[in-house]
Amino acid sequence: MLKILLLFFTLNLAISHNEIPKIPVTYNRAIDGDTISVKVNNRTKTVRLLLIDTPESKKPNTPVQPYAIEAARYTESLVKTCDLSIQYDSKGKTDKYGRDLVYLYCGNTMVNEQLVRQGYARVGYIYQQKDHLDRLLQAERIAKAENLKIWSIDGFVNRDGEGFNTTKEAQQKESDIVEMIRESLHRILDAAIDGLIKGIKSVFS
Repeated sequence: MLKILLLFFTLNLAISHNEIPKIPVTYNRAIDGDTISVKVNNRTKTVRLLLIDTPESKKPNTPVQPYAIEAARYTESLVKTCDLSIQYDSKGKTDKYGRDLVYLYCGNTMVNEQLVRQGYARVGYIYQQKDHLDRLLQAERIAKAENLKIWSIDGFVNRDGEGFNTTKEAQQKESDIVEMIRESLHRILDAAIDGLIKGIKSVFS
């Protein structure tokens, strides 16, 4: 019975996501890897791609980060010559700053997902809008496993928060933290295995 209820819930969730209409738009210009300007009914609108974050190239008082220019160019190459549309999340159209948050599509291809899958973006800025979060997390896992782009620089992605670590010092600190966690997990696992072996031996002794 529980399996049937879970299946029913999953199907309903998928249907509700798919029922959200895609709105045709016209490409205007790429502002950053995760932000573009489009025209909707001849009105210009700036939209930010939901659930992703690309390195900064135009943030005040922030140096151009690795792969920021490449991410912007990749976004532009995907969207400037295709049938473009935007889709809002079922949990809301804007963030707390009033910015339009969208899933951007080139035909049937989700640009948000492609940026993450190719290593130009990380999953981030997760608010209440989460319709396609699992899909993007799966793309991120693949990009991380393949050490693509932003994942090729040790410590560049801030794993404990949003954004990226620009300085070498911050990257080294991030790498040190990750290494400490990894060593702690290994110690816990080793202790658990030792305890299991001793328990088995005591049963047969």
